[in-house]
Amino acid sequence: MPHSPDDFAPYAHTSLPRLLTTAHLLSGAPGDHREPTELVRRTLVRVCARWRRIPRDDVDFYVRRFLVKEYLRGSRGRARRAKAQRAVLVLLHWEGLREAEIAQLLGWSAGAVRSRARRGLAVHGDDAEHLRGLFAKAATGLVPLDVQLDAVEQRGRALRRRRRGAVAAVCALLLVPGIVFGGNRFMTGGSTDGSGGGAADVAQSPTRIVAPGERVDAVPGAQVWLTTDGKHWSTPEAPNQFLGLTDASAEDTYRNKYQDKYKDGYGSGRKVSVESGKPTVSVQPDPLNNTSYFLSGLYRGLSADPARVEVTVDDHRITGTVLTLAGSPGWGVWYARAPLSPEELKASSVDGGPTVTVYDAAGKAVARGGAAE
Repeated sequence: MPHSPDDFAPYAHTSLPRLLTTAHLLSGAPGDHREPTELVRRTLVRVCARWRRIPRDDVDFYVRRFLVKEYLRGSRGRARRAKAQRAVLVLLHWEGLREAEIAQLLGWSAGAVRSRARRGLAVHGDDAEHLRGLFAKAATGLVPLDVQLDAVEQRGRALRRRRRGAVAAVCALLLVPGIVFGGNRFMTGGSTDGSGGGAADVAQSPTRIVAPGERVDAVPGAQVWLTTDGKHWSTPEAPNQFLGLTDASAEDTYRNKYQDKYKDGYGSGRKVSVESGKPTVSVQPDPLNNTSYFLSGLYRGLSADPARVEVTVDDHRITGTVLTLAGSPGWGVWYARAPLSPEELKASSVDGGPTVTVYDAAGKAVARGGAAE
């Protein structure tokens, strides 16, 4: 649930001491107040600009992410690597985050976080307790810094207005040619059964290109985010799930975790194939309530991004939304919300359960997967 604009100032006021301490530790220069003060100010401006879109139960994730991104902004080469290593150490040994949480926050693989943490700790004699003591000593006696929250809110609101204006301008430019050249398509409609005609004759899948670790509110109650090593998603009943690109047992692990829930229905799911070059797609159903499911999956091995992803459950046919990482063609994640009860999902297992089909731009099925394959 998004925040009320009035919630920002209380949150910022409460979080300011912790943010300033973390900013000091990131900067590595406790005697210099200017750098951490400016870092916190820029972070809060960005948070304020996006405040209405940040989920209520995940504010700290986004604030930490903005803080570290601002800390790394503008650095290159060896300097950036050193700063990234310090950020991992601070998040791990001061903020108390787990390696998997840091990987999600920074959009890195868990292996990259582990490697930086290991190298950084080696500089301190491989003694985590000693490093935490150094952080605690550096944080002791810090003088509260003057971050003017009124000015932060003014700049945040101004930034939000500029972004809205830019989005409106881009949309206006895109709509004009769409009206001129796309009239016939909207007038004629198209087939929804996937037979006959090309991809232009059927509903296309909305596609969104995301940054590593960027969380997407897929449907109310469910979030999806991608890192370079696979798909992450959270639902009310099952937070922080992961399906890796190269983990052949990932689907089995997911199924075993929820075998009681799906033992009479979806329960014979296939693995994500790791055979090189073979297009594959998976499907994982997660209950949202008694009348709907969050369906999602990971496709890989495609030579190009899909034009359409269609999910079939009995007589229900649903067009999914596609998420891809910038610069990572050939794999991505799809998701959709299905108006199904647990009984309907269970009954569908007789015919193989949910089936997902990936189509290319010409309307050809290039990958198909589901519970029974």
